[in-house]
Amino acid sequence: MGQATAEAPDVSVIVCHHTNRLIDRCLDSIRLSVGVTYEVIVITSDDTYSTKDAEVYFLEDGPAGKRNLGAKYAKGNLLVFLDDDVEISPYCLYEFKVWMEEHPTCGMAFGRIYKMAEGRRQELDDCGSWLTWTGFLFARAQNRVRDCAQFNAPVRILASKSATCSIRRSTFQLAGRFDADYFILGEETDLAWRVWLSGLEVWYVPTAVSWHAFGCFELKPKNNFYTIERTMTYGCRNYLSMLWTNLGTWRLLLTFPTHLCAWLCAALGFCASGDANRGMAIMRGMSEFCHNLPDLQRKRHRVQSNRVVSDQVLFQSIYYSPRFSYYLKRMWRYWNTQLHGVILLGFLLTAST
Repeated sequence: MGQATAEAPDVSVIVCHHTNRLIDRCLDSIRLSVGVTYEVIVITSDDTYSTKDAEVYFLEDGPAGKRNLGAKYAKGNLLVFLDDDVEISPYCLYEFKVWMEEHPTCGMAFGRIYKMAEGRRQELDDCGSWLTWTGFLFARAQNRVRDCAQFNAPVRILASKSATCSIRRSTFQLAGRFDADYFILGEETDLAWRVWLSGLEVWYVPTAVSWHAFGCFELKPKNNFYTIERTMTYGCRNYLSMLWTNLGTWRLLLTFPTHLCAWLCAALGFCASGDANRGMAIMRGMSEFCHNLPDLQRKRHRVQSNRVVSDQVLFQSIYYSPRFSYYLKRMWRYWNTQLHGVILLGFLLTAST
């Protein structure tokens, strides 16, 4: 069996908690872990929250800032970040530990994530993403895809969801932690990108399994958790910020104008269809990006000065060109659900094959 310990553990599990009570299921699943010693650190926005067998710290901030605080208190050399709406398999922590021990060039790893809701627990939530020419991500596991062993192989990825991910403490310090300015959405992709730029690799580890309540509205009501500000304003602002900071000069010149136009088309499209609230939320995201440009330029200079891998080499591992149909499906899903993942210009321009 796994064992919680006050000594230096194999794994420091950092749970990012807001206010929902799914965290009890998360902590119960951690307690069933086998093959590792671990500690649990909960960073919460709820100053009334308490639990046994875990250190609890209060911070009124987004997930990025909470994870940074949790890492500050962690004793283990391997950090595992979980969202509070996640359940992990008993072997999840062990599989992350073994993977990192056997792959010294891997700095960060993400797990195989399923949907948590009853009747959907064989439906995939995320199995990693690659970057496309539009600047948006290609999600390997498409919406409502069931697991048919099609994602059983480990593979290099740009990133996945930080709902279930691991990173070496040394890598976390080298790559520069999560950027707390993101608050929520895209902060894990930004960090994973910087891990790649530091000369280490990011992998999808299919044996590190979890279940996530994302998109399970019976567990997390859409209006409570998927607000317009989060999905539109933060989504737009953070995607633009991530590309500006991490792309090399040539790739930035090729990708950024297309990406910016996609958001502009999305904003105009929502306004034209009578949904001015979402259109204006995207415009606020663009405005916030412009306001933050001086600070982003300083971040970009620091990241680009420290990078040890060129985009030419890096894109062999993190880049993918989807078929034309992918852009149409993602556009339709975003338009109907407003969950993050918009790609609107893929069908207007020319889709790579």
